[in-house]
Amino acid sequence: MTDMPIYLHFLYSTLATVGFSIFLNSPVSTLLPAGITGGVGWAIFYYLMLVSSNSIFSNFIAAAIVSLMSEILARKLKHPAILFVIPGIIPLVPGLGMYNTMLYLVQGNYDLAIATGADVLFVASAIALGVLVITSLSRTISIFKIVKKAAK
Repeated sequence: MTDMPIYLHFLYSTLATVGFSIFLNSPVSTLLPAGITGGVGWAIFYYLMLVSSNSIFSNFIAAAIVSLMSEILARKLKHPAILFVIPGIIPLVPGLGMYNTMLYLVQGNYDLAIATGADVLFVASAIALGVLVITSLSRTISIFKIVKKAAK
């Protein structure tokens, strides 16, 4: 992690998220909200890493917050939540860990490859679980609202 202030982390991850949104052909009206979602997710991840140094916990909480923001934005802006979730979690993806895992494998350093690969799998699982928990909770609440409305 670099010694930049957290607001620069937010700014750069926001710009990166907007770039990925453009790459994924998101509508222009969703670029800034998606960027802010990714920026907030990375800033929370960065802060939690400074406080706890636990990458799995930090990624889970950051992904859950990105997913929560995405669900809220989806309802407010009347777009699918996936337009905000996918670009929003891109800054959290452990790309360096994946690269290092492959590098260690090519170099024949199997102990480091297994350790790094396991960490990457746990981090990726934490990101997926963070999104899954919030999305499932959101869908459950929506179903309860529909059932309650139909019962009246």
